[in-house]
Amino acid sequence: MIKAIKNYFFPTIDKDVRELMDQTCTRNIKNVSLVVAVFETLTLLLFVLSRKSFGHQEWLSIGSVMFCIITCLSVFFVTRYMLSKDELDHLKVELMQIIYYILMSLWSMWGSYRRYERGEQILTFYACEVMLVCFIVLKPWTSTLMTLYTYVVLYSVILKADGGTGINTINYSILVLVSAIGMGMRFHSLRNTSEATIKLEKSKNSEIQDKMNILQSIADIYDKVNLIDFIENTEMSVRDKDHVKYNLDLSVHKHTVMSTKIREKVMPDQLDDFIAFTDISTVRERLVGKRLLSEDFIDVVDGWFRAQYIPVEVDDEGMPTQVVFTTRNVDDERQREERLVRIAMTDELTRLFNRRSYEEDLDECEKNGLDKDFVILSADVNGLKRVNDTMGHAGGDELLKGAAECLLLGIASKGKVYRIGGDEFAAILHTGDPEAVKRDIESYVDKWSGQYSEKLSISIGYATHADNESLDIVGLEKKADDEMYRAKARYYATSGIDRRTSNR
Repeated sequence: MIKAIKNYFFPTIDKDVRELMDQTCTRNIKNVSLVVAVFETLTLLLFVLSRKSFGHQEWLSIGSVMFCIITCLSVFFVTRYMLSKDELDHLKVELMQIIYYILMSLWSMWGSYRRYERGEQILTFYACEVMLVCFIVLKPWTSTLMTLYTYVVLYSVILKADGGTGINTINYSILVLVSAIGMGMRFHSLRNTSEATIKLEKSKNSEIQDKMNILQSIADIYDKVNLIDFIENTEMSVRDKDHVKYNLDLSVHKHTVMSTKIREKVMPDQLDDFIAFTDISTVRERLVGKRLLSEDFIDVVDGWFRAQYIPVEVDDEGMPTQVVFTTRNVDDERQREERLVRIAMTDELTRLFNRRSYEEDLDECEKNGLDKDFVILSADVNGLKRVNDTMGHAGGDELLKGAAECLLLGIASKGKVYRIGGDEFAAILHTGDPEAVKRDIESYVDKWSGQYSEKLSISIGYATHADNESLDIVGLEKKADDEMYRAKARYYATSGIDRRTSNR
């Protein structure tokens, strides 16, 4: 029981809670004092306008109201100044409220005393009780003592005025008790509210700190990490120790400071794609229902990097409210991937594309439809078996590399060259003059000379879509092979080489 009374009248209050109570009470006094000042000003105007003449009593009334107005306006500006400070001084807050309380109590007693002098039996003690609403920042025991003292003084003044004939002691005592209890209840109500607010703020701060720790861990993985808050419309670099926030106006800004700096080093041919990817006015809609958005771009200095948008928080409708934008250099990773792709899609000896790549490209051409200038070229090295038999595989490999080189030089940028078998090659071209390409290849073949073989011979055949519109890709392949085999037959017929024995 004693402990409960002690906790009620002498509570221990946390510093943050006390500061919030000071701010709340000071703000309440500022608002109340302004309302009272405005109300009393209107009352004074009505009083002046309703009087035809002004005697001693009228001027006393005017003086009384002016005292109230000046006091309230003074307190309004003082509290406004105090609230403009970063931190309130509790002692100054209490001192200001005590002075205000005493001044308003004096005003209340002045009005009460004058009314009783005129024989009016209307109590104005309620004015003091109203003032107590403002002073709940004081500790309960302090406010209780001040309340009791004020009512005792007020009671003695009015008792002197009428000799006790107009005072109902029981009602007066109840009014004092209710005021004291009401003050205590308001104090603890404010205290509980402030404690709950501080606890919630600390919980939020803890949550924010946990989130920042997670983001800091992410920052250790990525090169750049930017937190974009679509509620506050701000962006902040997590790597920035000062955590400076930049304001975003989505009606004006489509890109953050971070993405704007990054795009200065993006490869020119990828710039439009990067600008579209980093458009923050659309990123929320693009992230709905997704774990992340990711795309790779090339930095002109550091090579490949991966840009990602990762939702951190979403609202009830699944729309992201906080998003992390990250970048990470993946140049080594991309080079390894490209190397693996090259291994999977190229021929190890000639470095040409292999049969797997050839078949995938044919499927893609068939899916997209054949262009008018589509051409399939088929090529085969002549006499490879003879060179293998007489000079070994080193001589045969030299011929295959020579054939690949001549095909690449002759075809150049007109298409892709593939090694699809032992001595079999193919090419997919886009040209309106395949015969000219064939002549260019044969020209390079005639100039070729190796360490094991002085000459190189290649049989070539081709089929164009323009001349064979009724044929599909399989038909064009067969026609190109047929042309190549006819060329090979002519070669062996004119060279005197037996294809079966590879001997002259």
